[in-house]
Amino acid sequence: MTRGAAAGSDDAEATPKPAPEPKQAPPPAAVRLTRMALQRYRLVCSPDNEPFAIPKSGPLVVRQLRGGRGSLRAELARDYFTATGQVAGQQPLADAINVLHGTAQQADPEPLHLRVAEHAGQLLLDLGDTTGRAVAIGPGGWHLVQRPPVWFRRTALTGALPEPVRGGTLGDLWSLLNLDETHRPILAAVLVAALLPGIPHPILSLAGEQGSGKSTAARMISAALDPSPAQLRKAPRDVETWTTAAAGSWVVALDNISTVPEWLSDALCRASTGDGDVRRELYTNGDLYVIAFRRVVLLNGIDLGALRDDLADRLVTVHLDRIGDRARRHDAEVTRQWTEAHPRVLGALLDLTARVLDALPTVHRDEWPRMADFARVLAAVDQVLDTTGLDTYLALRTELAEDAVTSDPILTRLIAAVTTEWTGTSAELLDTITPVSPEWKPPKDWPSPRQLTTIVRRRAPSLRRLGWTVEELEKDATARAVRFKLCPPPPDLRWPGNDARDARVARPGHVPAGQDASPGSSDSRATAERPSDVTRPSLDARDVTRPATPPLSSTNGVESSDTSDTSDESGPSQVGRRCTDCGKPLPAHAGPGVLVHVECWQARTPNSTPSSQQSAGGTNP
Repeated sequence: MTRGAAAGSDDAEATPKPAPEPKQAPPPAAVRLTRMALQRYRLVCSPDNEPFAIPKSGPLVVRQLRGGRGSLRAELARDYFTATGQVAGQQPLADAINVLHGTAQQADPEPLHLRVAEHAGQLLLDLGDTTGRAVAIGPGGWHLVQRPPVWFRRTALTGALPEPVRGGTLGDLWSLLNLDETHRPILAAVLVAALLPGIPHPILSLAGEQGSGKSTAARMISAALDPSPAQLRKAPRDVETWTTAAAGSWVVALDNISTVPEWLSDALCRASTGDGDVRRELYTNGDLYVIAFRRVVLLNGIDLGALRDDLADRLVTVHLDRIGDRARRHDAEVTRQWTEAHPRVLGALLDLTARVLDALPTVHRDEWPRMADFARVLAAVDQVLDTTGLDTYLALRTELAEDAVTSDPILTRLIAAVTTEWTGTSAELLDTITPVSPEWKPPKDWPSPRQLTTIVRRRAPSLRRLGWTVEELEKDATARAVRFKLCPPPPDLRWPGNDARDARVARPGHVPAGQDASPGSSDSRATAERPSDVTRPSLDARDVTRPATPPLSSTNGVESSDTSDTSDESGPSQVGRRCTDCGKPLPAHAGPGVLVHVECWQARTPNSTPSSQQSAGGTNP
């Protein structure tokens, strides 16, 4: 027994023990980061090839893969340190994001929205907070949605909206804005239209003199639906700067705009109806990506200057009254009042939007202006609120057309020279509008026949809105040059929309609306009847057609009694505005409808004498 036991003991000692299994090395940081993301998020891609991550649980806050503190990259870096106590390096984070980007590219594209969306007959407004909630709006009302049925993206410019409160009225907004009552339904319609992502949006312009609170109003109006850390932006310096600024927020408010260059005018028009830009991917030689967006744009400035017709067609201008010193409030007080009123204002806008959606199917009209979708919304707002905002809007469009025409010295001369129906080529039209005075010298920007063709084509919509007939005739077999047919409006034709303000372009035998025809009258608000006994004198086509006693304008809307001749070139002159007869600069105080000097008018009508009606330095033709 002892010998066997000893033998067994020797066998046991002879059997080798299995080697311990080596410890498995932890996966690389890039792999752990990738797994963390795939466990929490579903990776998809937008139709314009932008990858994003949708959380599988919790608040439905969509993450962009790269970006600032709200990006998936930033979240992974934070959670990796929480789980391991170690800091993920730049290279592992970059490797993980590249893998996630490739995963997103394999998924079917899904639309990604910014602040507003439309789904199943309802409008959706992203509150922009950490809860991921949205407001669903339909013809029957509105309600909060915890997990919206669409994906909203957030950017560094996305701010949080307050939770809307029921029972508010738009009076809470009007009490903070010094806005004319007739313009209120227009602003309300602009805000309602801003919730409709599928339509072109008008460009809202806040106009007013210094001290009218334009910047404060722009800040509140833009924050009503799309608050942002940078609520107001300065004027962009180029197209790339504009694209970057506009791509990050739904409502883009540009502050203190004094002029609108051509490139910005084109960019604003594209953003109104749907903008697109092609760029090259960073760190690549040939890969391209497309930035396409439609935005709600707000401008504010004392005077935007001369506007191109395509921008004027999309512009909605509302005027702010000057705030008196006794009515002026501290900025902190205004901010506090707005913060308190914002939830009620938002609830009132949602109520109005629901009622407008219910009324839209019943809105019908034979004719619509260019921004037809907005005009339809405005008509529905009028129907709901019992207002006349559409009539005011149409009048404002005519006002913008007048500004566009009278700010162009070429068109000013065309209006003065073409007094009857005219047909001819651009070269013949240029000869017609060119002054015949031997002292006149063409300015540097005087057009060639080809440039005049472009001007007429571009300005044709504004001229038609002022009652002109502008037609480009078809070429026959022998014609090589472009031919136009131009016809001014009849003397007694009332231009559509002139109820808003006096016409700036004088017409033969026409007394502008609101201007008394009697000599010596100083009431600029009086309603005037057009005289029927004024006849059009027979003049050469190059001459300026003038009434026997021309209605005159002054800078303040009240006729001047100054009869002194201040047309000397040594006095102040309006840049770009010259007498249509002699070509010399007009004085700075000449009204916007003044086209010629007093002495030039007297030279054309030798039987006339200066009267108290004639404004100093110039007169209307």
